[in-house]
Amino acid sequence: MKLINYLIIQIIPFLPKIFVRLVASPYIAGITDDEMLKNVNKLNKKGYKVAIDILGEHVTTKEEATQITERYAKLYSKIDLQNLDANLSIKLTHIGQDLGYNFVKKNLMILIDEAKKYNNFLRLDMENSPYTSETINLYKKAFEIYPNVGIVLQAYMHRSIDDLENLASHMFNVRICKGIYIENEDIAYRDYEKIRENYIDLVKKALRKGSYVGIASHDEYLIDKLYLWIKENQIEANQYEFQILHGVPMDKKLQQLINEGNTVRVYVPYGDNWYDYSIRRLKENPKMAGYIIKNIFNKILNR
Repeated sequence: MKLINYLIIQIIPFLPKIFVRLVASPYIAGITDDEMLKNVNKLNKKGYKVAIDILGEHVTTKEEATQITERYAKLYSKIDLQNLDANLSIKLTHIGQDLGYNFVKKNLMILIDEAKKYNNFLRLDMENSPYTSETINLYKKAFEIYPNVGIVLQAYMHRSIDDLENLASHMFNVRICKGIYIENEDIAYRDYEKIRENYIDLVKKALRKGSYVGIASHDEYLIDKLYLWIKENQIEANQYEFQILHGVPMDKKLQQLINEGNTVRVYVPYGDNWYDYSIRRLKENPKMAGYIIKNIFNKILNR
């Protein structure tokens, strides 16, 4: 079965885009704002909170970065108008980080002002290592103006434990994930179990320091191990949440967590750049690609 899934992944980039979208649709919450907001509403009704991400990164012109910033800014008013339980999660390279520090800082402050206006939250995603220090610096600048802002730390990075030590407080809001970028072994763990160990250490350290932690993982081993530790140490449910990517088939586990009084937030990507994102997600999870395609062909054959 693994071989079949691997072969499917190899041919997907050569298939018509409409087919790729059909296969990858569980991961994407829509192309337009309206499509995405309808999906957010559905998720809220199921008991999930949501983090919204417009797909894209590394814009090359100030015009595009400004347009993306304006689109994000308008989402805060739409979220408020529709009374949705959702916040925003952005990549700084999507709003101009490659175009200069002052330029991206200006765009970030526009979003901070909008988040503050609507009493909402903004998360700065963490990208690959050349951007780490500057992202943390920009987070600190944003925090000075509006403390309801958060950041991401990646468990595969050696530096993350020190970054956490320097940033953690009862006001600190952090999403902890494993990390997806390919990094040099001098600065990042490559061993799967090492990354898991560091992930657990990061979450525990942040919670001990009173920080609010987004436990962002699809690894049920990590979820179960950390949840047991949380219960054993009587960590209050308002100090953490579990986070999951839209489309990952974990409904039973997530519903169990919700039923036991935990917050579960779905990370919802959407937008015009769905194709490249879809190819990447399907390559990361070939089992899902095979499962979806199998269901599609079953439906065709059973008509």
